[in-house]
Amino acid sequence: MSPRSDLTSAEPLPPRGRVHIVGAGPVGLLLTALLQSVEGFSVQLYEKRQEYKRTRMVKLAPYLVADSVESYRTDHIDGENVEAVFDPPELEDGLAFRQSIAPDLMALLQEWSQGFCPLNVIERSLSNLIDARASNTVQRTCTVMTAQDAVAMLAPGDILMDRFIAKIKQETHGEVMGDLEIVRIPMNLYRARNATSRSWRTAGHADHPFANSPVFLLGDSAIGSPYFQSISLGFECAMYLAGLIARRDLPVSDMLERYELLVYKQWLRVYMRSKMIKHNKDLFESLDDPFALLDKLHIY
Repeated sequence: MSPRSDLTSAEPLPPRGRVHIVGAGPVGLLLTALLQSVEGFSVQLYEKRQEYKRTRMVKLAPYLVADSVESYRTDHIDGENVEAVFDPPELEDGLAFRQSIAPDLMALLQEWSQGFCPLNVIERSLSNLIDARASNTVQRTCTVMTAQDAVAMLAPGDILMDRFIAKIKQETHGEVMGDLEIVRIPMNLYRARNATSRSWRTAGHADHPFANSPVFLLGDSAIGSPYFQSISLGFECAMYLAGLIARRDLPVSDMLERYELLVYKQWLRVYMRSKMIKHNKDLFESLDDPFALLDKLHIY
């Protein structure tokens, strides 16, 4: 167990510190590349794979490279959901950090938003970018990290980015919200009830490492979404989180609360979109059955 820290939730992060990122999938690699440019932080990246073998095709959503609120919500499917869930000041706050993203990384994001790309190409490109940078503050460790290992390695003030989904389901009381079968691909929509370690801080468990070190869930640990949305959603949350960490004047409590709210709203957005896609598929399959079609149209 880590010794008790003097850092309180009302204080900002220390000017220098370590960030532990468990999992070198696309979201973990992107967050590493983003934080690599943030002065004062060293990044410890823990990866269990030495090769990137996943070849399925993905396409990043255009909103990841949007430079204004207007361009962020132009998606013909998702635009109304964005306007219903987010207020313009919230979107502006999230977009502000993107102006500081390094040109080499932004160029990759723009390329991947233009068309489909194999997932392992995205992972390999991010990995190569991290290693090629002159000011490399990233230490990479090839290991199978357990939840217990992650807890034991934390020192007060460290930041942990976690994606142990089985452990998270147990400790955050997350739940499966719905089962989608879209084009023969079944996928659960999962939502973690606690996307950060805020509950440990507020419950008075001063002897628990999570009370002394901010913990943030990444990717599928926080939101399990269909494969065609999960990468873009994970990238969106990673960019927002990197922006929070870069703000040295922001109290830890505010960081935790803002990230929790962002994850919830992004989950709500992807839930609305997924249910709409499923509903449209059901309508299409009912075209030869007028009564079933009328039942699904919900005409009032």
